Amino acid sequence: MPETGDYSRKKKIAAIIKFVLLLIVIAGIPAFLYLKYGSEIFSKDSADRLVAYLMANKHISALIILILQILQVIICVIPGQPIQFAASYMLGVSGGLLLSLIGAAIGATIAFYLAKLLGRDMLYLFFDKNKVQDYQRKLNSGKGLLIVLLIYVLPGVPKDLVAYVAGISEMKFKPFIIISTIGRCPGMIGSLLLGHFYGAGNYRAIGVVIIAAVIILIICFIKRKSLIKYLDKLEEKG
Repeated sequence: MPETGDYSRKKKIAAIIKFVLLLIVIAGIPAFLYLKYGSEIFSKDSADRLVAYLMANKHISALIILILQILQVIICVIPGQPIQFAASYMLGVSGGLLLSLIGAAIGATIAFYLAKLLGRDMLYLFFDKNKVQDYQRKLNSGKGLLIVLLIYVLPGVPKDLVAYVAGISEMKFKPFIIISTIGRCPGMIGSLLLGHFYGAGNYRAIGVVIIAAVIILIICFIKRKSLIKYLDKLEEKG
């Protein structure tokens, strides 16, 4: 049955609204942050700058950290380590971890349902189509949850798209949000420990954490092709 003029017009309007919404989230907010704060967000001393800002606004520091963590998950280009570093500096490791996980879970929830609302074609406009399709195949396999866990746990494995792709996959929200939150813990704890030891002036412990992180990153970098092949094998088995 052919579409009526009104129905076709409504579909076009809905498509435009979806496009504008995704444009604001994926491009508009990062552009605003860059114009307002310049390259400070991505500078080497961004963690120190953030700590200084939070110290000057202690009464709302927890809220600022929460909002930043949510935005960091939704907007892939924002680095997460400075936020977690500052969180543990201000709130301690346990408090920083709790707040960071809550923020990450909220951000992943927004990304998941935003992708579900906007649909696959809209994601293709802003993300590499082949990468989106590859991740979608992995998440739709019978090993999808294990693959999600490994993607988040292993450093060096691209993970920026996972929450968005999960929204257009067959994966259910509840298992995804639980597994992805668990998978974030090791990386977050590393950043939180750095912030905690920095605040305590324990530079020897900072050195140990950095050395351990560098060793893990080097191993993962050397084995990156093997790790990606392993994820592909899990997909095939699924």
